[in-house]
Amino acid sequence: MTRVLGLNARNAYINSRSSRRAILDARDKIVTKRLLTSASVPVPPSLAILETSREASQFDWGALPSAWVMKPSRGSRGRGVLVVNDRLDASTWQLAGGQATAGELTDHAIQIIEGEHSCEDDQVLIEPLLRPHPELVALCPRGLCDVRVIFDRARPLAAMLRSPTNASGGRSNLHQGGLGLGLDLATGAVWRVHHGGQHISRHPDTGVRLLGCKVPHWSAILEAGSRCSGATQLGYLGVDIVVDEDRGPMVLEVNSHPGLEIQNVAGLGLAHWL
Repeated sequence: MTRVLGLNARNAYINSRSSRRAILDARDKIVTKRLLTSASVPVPPSLAILETSREASQFDWGALPSAWVMKPSRGSRGRGVLVVNDRLDASTWQLAGGQATAGELTDHAIQIIEGEHSCEDDQVLIEPLLRPHPELVALCPRGLCDVRVIFDRARPLAAMLRSPTNASGGRSNLHQGGLGLGLDLATGAVWRVHHGGQHISRHPDTGVRLLGCKVPHWSAILEAGSRCSGATQLGYLGVDIVVDEDRGPMVLEVNSHPGLEIQNVAGLGLAHWL
């Protein structure tokens, strides 16, 4: 591994490359989404934005499609995200981990707005539930995987695919037990797999061999990610991209302070390139 980037050095570099305003904007998914849309960066469509508890109380949940995701605009690490897989009847929805009534959906939305998942007043963002591209199903048989690419301006430095596992409860976050697959920047091929501090070659749940698999639409992924710096005015950033089965690559989130675990996953020290 080349020279590793530490936390203090990362923060100092971020402060030298990004303004305080840009960093604050990046913490808000709705603001970021508007900036990316203005720059023609592909993002998931917004089904609804709820800004007040009154709006949440009066919202017609039945007007949404059968599958969607509710998330805090200022949340992080998956906190407060609620995934609806299907509508069971006029007043009941199937969640990733159970069921919910319209009243329970309203309560969750109000909790988001009151800052329970972000420690500050927040807004609710509702988007369609994305489905993984067929070529990624073997890599992420449960839930939705995403590609994290670290950029210095428009220059990609490192990339990994984050895949949910049984241990992570269907979430792709590495700190919750998700799988990290190091990707070759030139081709999007998996060349290294990291899970629970160990390097493995097969999926821990299915036994499918992961090394050598390729992420589809790799050029489009890098192209979409490379435009995020100019759109957000972040000089150093992590871009999370999902390859949807119908819409192709879509930017889910831009992170002004991306984690350093990608260095272990990709086997690449970021300090070498800064």
